[in-house]
Amino acid sequence: VMACVLTASTASFAQTDRPLVGAIRWDAWTGGRVTQQVERSLGPKRYHNRLPWFADVVDDSTVRIDGGRQAIMDREIDFAATAGLDYWAFLIYQDDSPMSTGLKLYLKSRKREQIGFCLILHNTLNVADDDWPKERDRVVALLQEPGYQTVLTNRPLLYAFTGNEFPFDRFSELLASVRTNGLNPYCVYMGWNPASDFRKVKHKGFDAVSAYAMGGEQPTFAELAKAIEEGYWQNAAKAKVPYIPLVTSGWDKRPRQDNPVSWEKGQSYHRQETFPTRATPTEIAEHLQNGLRFIGKHPHLCPGNAIIVYAWNEYDEGGWIAPTRGPDGTPDASRLKAIQRVLETRMDSQ
Repeated sequence: VMACVLTASTASFAQTDRPLVGAIRWDAWTGGRVTQQVERSLGPKRYHNRLPWFADVVDDSTVRIDGGRQAIMDREIDFAATAGLDYWAFLIYQDDSPMSTGLKLYLKSRKREQIGFCLILHNTLNVADDDWPKERDRVVALLQEPGYQTVLTNRPLLYAFTGNEFPFDRFSELLASVRTNGLNPYCVYMGWNPASDFRKVKHKGFDAVSAYAMGGEQPTFAELAKAIEEGYWQNAAKAKVPYIPLVTSGWDKRPRQDNPVSWEKGQSYHRQETFPTRATPTEIAEHLQNGLRFIGKHPHLCPGNAIIVYAWNEYDEGGWIAPTRGPDGTPDASRLKAIQRVLETRMDSQ
C-alpha cells in the first residue's frame, strides 16, 4: 500500500447535526512493560506492515516503539482531525501507569482543541482500595476538562467495561461524586449482547449499551463486519435498547499467539486457527457508512447520536485506523483517507 497523505477535511468536530464518530485509544506504545511486550509481538517481519507509523525496524525480528513524545501525539491529533474524527475514547489506567502517557500527552497538546476526548473506565474500576479515592477523583476532574466530548444536552460521554464481574458499587460511588460536581454523564456499558446487557445495567446508572470489540473466526473481514451489524446492531434494534454502534477495523491476534502477552494468558484465541482477513480501507469505510445509516434509520434507539470505532491503535490485536509504518518508513494513512471520504459526505448518507 502506498503511503497516503491526508488533505484538510471540511468536517468539523464541533458539528452536532450528524453522528459523532470516535475511536478507542489503547496507548500501549509509550514505554514501559506493556510496550516491551508489544514490541515482541510485532517484532517478526511478517507483522511489520501493521507497526505504528512512528516505530523503528531494527532487523527482521526486532522493532523499537517509542510513542511517548509530544510531537507524536500532536501529529496524531492532526491525522485524526483531518480525517473528520470527533473524539478519542481513552482507555483509562492509573495515573502513574505508562499506559496513561497517551492521555497526558493529549491533555498537554497545544492542538487538543482539534479533537474531543472521553474516557473508557476499565482498569480504574479495579484498582486497590487504597488507590480508589484518588482515581475516582481523577475521573471526576477529567470529565470537567475542556474538550471533553458531550452528547445530548451537554452530557459527558462515559464508556465502561471490565473483563470480570462489573463493580457496580464503585461505579455508583463514582456517579454520585460526578453528579455532586454538577455533571450528568451519559453512561454507556460496553458488553457483548445489547439486549441482555441493557437489562443488566439499566437500573445501575447506565443510559445505553455498546461494545469494545468483537473477535471471531470469520475467514474474511466482510463476514466479521456483517456479524457485528447483525449480531450487535440488529440485536439492539430488535430489543429496542438505547445503543451506540460499534464499528470495527479488524481482528487478528496472531502476533499475540506467536509472542504471548502477560495479561492474556490462557485466552481462547491462543487456540484459534482462523482470523478474519486484513480489512481494506474501502471495507472499513463501507462498514462505517453502514453504521451512520443505522443511526439514521434508528434515531430513537441512538439518542447519543454517536459511533465508537475499534480502534485507533490496537495494532497487535488487528484493529486500527491510525497510520501504520509504510514500506518506505513513512506513515500509511490509507485507512483514515477512506474514512475521511465517508465523513465528508455523511450528511448525505442518512
